[in-house]
Formats: sequence, C-alpha cells, structure tokens
Amino acid sequence: MGEIKKFQRLHISMEIDSDPFDRQKRIPSWEQGPITDANVLVVGAGALGNEVVKSLCQLGVGKITLVDYDIVVKANLNRCLFFTPEDAENKMLKAEAIAERAQKQYPETKISYIIRKVEELKEEFYSEFDCAFSCLDNLNARLHLNAQCYGKIPLIDGGTTGFLGKVQVVKSPSSCIECAMSKNDYKLLWQKYSCVGEVLDFIDPKMPALSTTNSIIAALQVNEFLKLRMDSLKNENNLVGKYLLFDGRKNGFRIFEVQKRKECPVHLL
Repeated sequence: MGEIKKFQRLHISMEIDSDPFDRQKRIPSWEQGPITDANVLVVGAGALGNEVVKSLCQLGVGKITLVDYDIVVKANLNRCLFFTPEDAENKMLKAEAIAERAQKQYPETKISYIIRKVEELKEEFYSEFDCAFSCLDNLNARLHLNAQCYGKIPLIDGGTTGFLGKVQVVKSPSSCIECAMSKNDYKLLWQKYSCVGEVLDFIDPKMPALSTTNSIIAALQVNEFLKLRMDSLKNENNLVGKYLLFDGRKNGFRIFEVQKRKECPVHLL
C-alpha cells in the first residue's frame, strides 16, 4: 500500500513538473488563458527586443511577431541573449536570429518576423494584434508607432541609455508618447535621440547601453502587459498615461503623469 501511494505521489509530481508554466499558475488569481491567447507585436529586435521576447515566451504568450530590418553586429553581443558571434560574422538579420533561437527554445510560442522599417507597415496591420511593444532606439520610429497604435491596440514603450531607462504605456483614451513632445523636440526630430530624451552627438549617434538596465526595463514592460491582459490585475496600479523613469545609479524609480495634450496631432486624427 505504501509503495502505491509513493508511486501516486511520484506520478503527480511528474505531471506538475511537466507543465512549463506550473509555477506562475500557482500565483493567486493567475489567468493563463489571456496570456496563451495573446497575439503580440514587438517592434525592434535589439537589446530590449531580445529581453521582451524572452519574457513573453517564458510566460507562454501564444503568438509573437517581430519587426526589424537591421543586422547583428559584434557590439550587440554583450546584451542580446539570442545573438551569437556567428550571427555577427554572417550579418544575420536580428529579427530572424531571435525568431529562430526563441522558437527552438520555446516551442509553445509561435514566432514570426517581418524585415521592414516600422514606417513601411500598412495602417491596418496593427489591428491584428492585442498589444504592441516599442523596443526602438530612435524618436522618429517611436512616434510613428505611437500614432499607428493609438485607438487600435495598447502600446508599451521602453527605452534605455546607460544606467537610465523609461517605460510608458499608451492606451486610448490616455495621453500618448507625443503628448510629452515640446516645440523644441519637433525642431530637433532630425537628430538622433536617446530613448530617455537626451540629445546625442549627430556624428556618433550610438547610445550608451548596459545589459542590466535593458533587463530591468524589458521586465517592467512585460509586467505592464500582464496588467493589461489579466482581469485579476486590471485594477492594480499600471502605467497607462504615465511615464516611469528608472535610475540604476541611485536605485530609484519615479513615475510621472503625462497630461493629454489638446493639440497633440495623434488625438486629432
């Protein structure tokens, strides 16, 4: 009799451990269905894109579509977990590299990719998705994505430079990314900006980057996704219409309300 009970306990334990999502399902009021059913767009396949895709796959998100047109270089390798030195040598496309490695490691998630600039996507394309992640490194592309997603799907924007990072969530009728733009910002759009608004040298537009900051900001972005998807979390504090600033040097977080600007061109569309 004792051997039978021991076998039963072992069988139950094996069943539990065979579910890759068992531990998160143990969180009170956890809802796996809305996560599994989600169809997510990730724009930008750099450091943030790597981390966001990893976390979405680990949660069990059903479908992910990656959009990026850039290739892997050696300077990406210190903060992009899906890239290899061979990818840089072979000039592999970032989106293709992430999709290939993530699909192999996380077969429960269907991952596809599109090799285009975000500005080249058709307007109706965005309505296919439940949520979009902005993992971009320039203001022009970020504003374009913001305008295309507004009124269609929630947009979770992230950006980093060195020890600094930001997260902003846009969901109509909230304020949007462009609401925080000043007249001076519009004048300087031709310049390369960092994700947290610092003007960079036009001659050398590469941004300072740190793997720890990227991991933290991507995790915060995906955490906001959970709040948007699960009914049990919808009443929790979220970043819709807000701007979170992270400072890794001071271990500090600050959250600002972003006022909806009446003359914002996104809301006038």
